[in-house]
Amino acid sequence: MQKILCFGELLIDWIPHGFQSVGDLQIPLYAQFPGGAPANVAVACQRLGAKSSFIGQVGSDATGRYLKNCLNKYLVDTQYLLQSDHPTAMAFVHLNAMGDRSFTFQRTNTADLNYPITNINNAMFAGVGIFHICSNTLTHQAINDCTLAAMKMAQSNEVLTSFDVNLRLMLWSDLKLVKPRVMQVMQFTDLVKLSIEEVDYLRAGQNEGDFLTELFNYGVKVILITDGKEPVRLYNKNHHQSFMTPNVEMVDSTGAGDAFSGGWIFSLIEQGIHNPRQLKNANKKITPLIDAINVAMCCGAYAVTQKGAWSALPNRSDINTLLSTIEKV
Repeated sequence: MQKILCFGELLIDWIPHGFQSVGDLQIPLYAQFPGGAPANVAVACQRLGAKSSFIGQVGSDATGRYLKNCLNKYLVDTQYLLQSDHPTAMAFVHLNAMGDRSFTFQRTNTADLNYPITNINNAMFAGVGIFHICSNTLTHQAINDCTLAAMKMAQSNEVLTSFDVNLRLMLWSDLKLVKPRVMQVMQFTDLVKLSIEEVDYLRAGQNEGDFLTELFNYGVKVILITDGKEPVRLYNKNHHQSFMTPNVEMVDSTGAGDAFSGGWIFSLIEQGIHNPRQLKNANKKITPLIDAINVAMCCGAYAVTQKGAWSALPNRSDINTLLSTIEKV
């Protein structure tokens, strides 16, 4: 089985963990969880049975060492994880009564933003089938350039490229840069996942069909659109299909989208789809893509029933029951 290589941020997710009474006050407690969307995907793939590697940078302090150790405990290859004198990024997760989340970030000149472009090299892509990124490495010029270089290099090595847009607008100092940078990356993307909110934001009033056609014209081969518990939509140039998601009770949505992405690219790799020719064949048959979406949906559904990001990621046996409930619309 070919490896999965993920690039981006590895950070601390501070997640609500109850309250402690101190005098007349109820003090909110936060637990320190490893997180960061691309790191979550790397762990998700490893949990399902793939071999995954992570490219990124954390601080050289105790927090950075803790995060590297966490990846190692999940058997993710960390040979391309650097440590620097810059601080490690952090996110504070806020959950409402329904389990939906919002974020506050500490990410000013952090280690993840300073990954050196000179470290991106062809050797990283040896034995890799899918290279996966998110948009948080597009927020600042230097890391944006690094991301583009990596995507181009992946495609030049006939590695499939996967882009989970995963917009966090509060991380962008200039929102006018969001669409141009996202669309620039689409030129080097084979597989893209967007939420319906991201589709609406990026199309900015443009007809949805025209927007999707624009993505295909850039060279995207497969588009997935998610909408929470609503049906997942699959598009390629010649096919459109929707899929009902499993019905589960949500506890915490942290990491659910990353669990979905991990399940999606894991299943493609498991089926031997790891280069442009094989993806072209899968696009004609459709069935391999449907199988991968079913795995992805079950991974996402399982994750929302658990707390945290990595601790909520399923292994293959965890999703077997959910797979039996899948229905097609």
